[in-house]
Amino acid sequence: FASHIELSECVEIAHCVREEWKVTSIEEPFKNIKEIIEKSPRSVIVELDGDYLHAEVTSRWMKYVDDLEVSFVPESKILLVRSESRIGESDLGVNQKRVDLLKSKLF
Repeated sequence: FASHIELSECVEIAHCVREEWKVTSIEEPFKNIKEIIEKSPRSVIVELDGDYLHAEVTSRWMKYVDDLEVSFVPESKILLVRSESRIGESDLGVNQKRVDLLKSKLF
């Protein structure tokens, strides 16, 4: 069972979102998050290791790749979610929308 990975803070908040969500257990949220991402268009899970998931999401128009990371902190029952654009100054709110959508489908 891998130890949780701490997700880095957002350096450029214009194209990065990082949130902490309180959850009761990891099995269900992680299973659900994995399913949500797998069903999302242009989203590919590139790493799944115990309490850590990393997906790459390609934008529809410009084909830019964004990173979506989710990590579970068992001790505090917190789900860390981070979405960041690799390129560009502003993401026009895409990362916040992605995180909000994920949250709305989970809770």
